[in-house]
Amino acid sequence: MAIIDVRGLSYRYGRHEVLRDLDFWLPEGAFYALLGRNGVGKSTLLQILMGLRRAPRGEVRVLDTPVRALTIAQRATIGYVAEGQRLPGWMRLEQLEAYCAPLYPTWDRALADQLRDRFALDPKRKLRTMSRGDYMKAALLVSLAPRPRLLLMDEPFTGIDVVVKDELVRGLLGVAGEDGQTVVIASHDVGELELLCDWVGIMVNGAMAVSEPLEDLKARYADDLDAAGEPTLRELFARIASHERTPFAEVA
Repeated sequence: MAIIDVRGLSYRYGRHEVLRDLDFWLPEGAFYALLGRNGVGKSTLLQILMGLRRAPRGEVRVLDTPVRALTIAQRATIGYVAEGQRLPGWMRLEQLEAYCAPLYPTWDRALADQLRDRFALDPKRKLRTMSRGDYMKAALLVSLAPRPRLLLMDEPFTGIDVVVKDELVRGLLGVAGEDGQTVVIASHDVGELELLCDWVGIMVNGAMAVSEPLEDLKARYADDLDAAGEPTLRELFARIASHERTPFAEVA
């Protein structure tokens, strides 16, 4: 089943068309890297998938349901973590967990404890006093503890040091791999994603230039890139995103 299915999606900010006739689908259980340069529309797309923005044109289905028709129970199976996401800074982490837990029937207290220990987070510490890395760890904890069926992440690693990135990646891999969750990570920084993803989407000019399994993409571009070995995700991204200002029809 396609857990995400988008057809003919367009979206404008005033006169600027940030998404144009965008099409893609994603099977359940995929670990999806959504790549594109800054400003290409990745964040807007995730916000539409979350129902935070309504697109004037196109069909958007999540969990095999039109986004606008998702029930409260269905929305409780979707997690969302975004760069710049605001958590109630006056709360201690333990208060945030206590607030979120009743909202999610699938909240796993043991998993929350496990993630808190893995991330070395102090439950008594107020969120506003946390470093950027610990703040993102707290956001990831409360997104993973309900064991969501679908997790959407928008630039979660921006401005975070290498050690913290590694901790976040390990925590994410451990939980998502165990549950068979579908994870979508939008980023312009390719480095962290090659070890994570098995599907890749690359946005160019507000459209989806490619969206397919990573192994298929590597095989398709191997000869074109004339690589000594298997092309890296960074090489693929550089090759495809280089068409940023060309018509979408020329990118294939």
